Amino acid sequence: MTVFKTDARLVCPKFTRAYVRIQMVWGGCVMLGASAAYAQTPAAKNQADDKALPEVVITAARSEQMVADALPSTTVISRADIENASVSDVSSLLRMQTGVVIRQSGVQGSRPTGVTMRGAEPRHTLILLDGVPMSSLSAGTGALEQIPLSVIERIEIVRGNVSALYGSQATGGVVQVFTRKMSAEQNLTVRVAAGSHGQRQASAQVSGGTDKVQATFGIAHEEENAISAMNQTVRPFANADKDKYKNDSANGAVRYRPNDNNEFGLRFFESRGKGDYDNQYDDPDANLHNTVRLQNISLYSNNRITDYWKSSLRLSQYTDKANNYAYYGNDENKTRTREMVWQNDIHSEMGDYIIGFSHNQQKLSSTTAYDNTSRKTDSMWLGYVLDKNRHHLQLNARTDKMSGLARENTGSINYGFDVSERWRVFGGYSNGFSAPTFDELYYPGYYAFGTYYPSSNPNLKSEHAVYTQIGAQYVGEHLTSRITAFETRYRDKIALDSNYIPYNLNRATAKGIEWHGTYNQNGWTADIGLTYQNVENTDTGERLLRQPRVFGSIGVGKTWGKWSAQLNWQLQGHMKDVEGSTVAGYGVLNAAAYYNLTKTLKFGLSVGNVFNRTYQPLYGYNAMPRNVLLSLQYQPKW
Repeated sequence: MTVFKTDARLVCPKFTRAYVRIQMVWGGCVMLGASAAYAQTPAAKNQADDKALPEVVITAARSEQMVADALPSTTVISRADIENASVSDVSSLLRMQTGVVIRQSGVQGSRPTGVTMRGAEPRHTLILLDGVPMSSLSAGTGALEQIPLSVIERIEIVRGNVSALYGSQATGGVVQVFTRKMSAEQNLTVRVAAGSHGQRQASAQVSGGTDKVQATFGIAHEEENAISAMNQTVRPFANADKDKYKNDSANGAVRYRPNDNNEFGLRFFESRGKGDYDNQYDDPDANLHNTVRLQNISLYSNNRITDYWKSSLRLSQYTDKANNYAYYGNDENKTRTREMVWQNDIHSEMGDYIIGFSHNQQKLSSTTAYDNTSRKTDSMWLGYVLDKNRHHLQLNARTDKMSGLARENTGSINYGFDVSERWRVFGGYSNGFSAPTFDELYYPGYYAFGTYYPSSNPNLKSEHAVYTQIGAQYVGEHLTSRITAFETRYRDKIALDSNYIPYNLNRATAKGIEWHGTYNQNGWTADIGLTYQNVENTDTGERLLRQPRVFGSIGVGKTWGKWSAQLNWQLQGHMKDVEGSTVAGYGVLNAAAYYNLTKTLKFGLSVGNVFNRTYQPLYGYNAMPRNVLLSLQYQPKW
């Protein structure tokens, strides 16, 4: 059954006069409805002091519902999952999740690090941070690898096309990261860790407040000096030294609840990362590195206008600044994204309705002379969710107008039927799109020996996708199981020709089957996910690059007394890669054990790549060898 609440976390930039007029009208409605009963929005839900919170998801429908009721394939990673994980960075944590493949070129924090699901490309996975898109205008992906685990409250993963909810870049799915929650209770968490390969981590998070005002603030530092990013056997001219990575971050939030009907808040996050990398074509002794600065500032307001109508307004400014220091000099790309989102949730006996509007404005500042440096997107979406007796229905429709591109209209229908109290069958159909990046559209060409060579294609069209899924799920007291058959048919899929110029392919198909099962009883837990897929050029039958046919994860945990332990085995089959290569499959075991020394002190030991398996995650790149990390966490009870 749907838990009726709405989302409303956003960011504040400078406003246009149009925004001010909207805010004035909206503010008047809030005052008129201030005496109505209050129910939290999805954004505010993240802040609720609710121990059952990990069972609730908002990303799958843009409104709150239980995870078991979500019709799209959905996974929630809770704060408890993060603290007991056998890995210590977000990329490795996502790699352990069902249906997720991580493309990482070397060390932790490597950019780009891509997330792929359901046979899509990294540019088809939308990354959200507290509801705010993290997409770089130049590269099209979000720097998820720059978010430390210490600042994350939970992660929601939706696999499969959800463009009808989120627009461009969601044909493969959505990964939404929620930063640490606020609480009226006084809480402090301090964690330090050290290990092999120069691993060092330190973080502190404090929260507290009153019934009306709550706040949280945290800082974190992490670093490592583990491996050379490139494999010298394959890339003999690359620098063989160890590539370092370090990151410093801060996060915070404050909210004010003057009464039970209204909530106003501010959230911020900043991350500054620096990572070394290798390049086989540069001077092997050069100090090659990049720096990444992420900043997100959000203002939000959640308000109940009537007993059946809730309004959520958020305003945000997100900045992604990346500098690449190569032997020839410094390249800089800075994307500034300002967004206004207004969503209204209306409850009725016939179901829950959603209507939303957004304006997104992106600006690119770069040392490269792009032919275009800005993009505007105006969007509107509608949603309907019905959970009645044995029937579950979710309908979504959306329209997006992006400057320089044709208007895109998307829709989806998902339906589930409860065969019995524990068994459900479901199916879904949707269409979606992914807009070309500015690197693909407007990157300038160059002259060589008097001849001009283009590097981009301003005539590119958006990629389009049609997605279908069908499956069945079982939800018992201690056991869950879900099997999904899926297919995505792409047209106008963007690929590179023999001269590395992007162009639109005619057709491509990604189809497969995914199984996810969980078990939880008597202190034992198990989480198993397996995926088989085939991703190919529909016209030629050729397999697309970097798409393994088989991959999965098997996790087992046990808690007894003051002890807890976790084992996770990640496996991936072989895949085709660049330069006509084939990357061999691999299996990697990670392990962790935790012991509660006292009620306030917890000691941890984690071992990554237990058997020190040597493999290449991508052709020409090294993977992390065996590594050991000792941690100590202090949580006083106030």
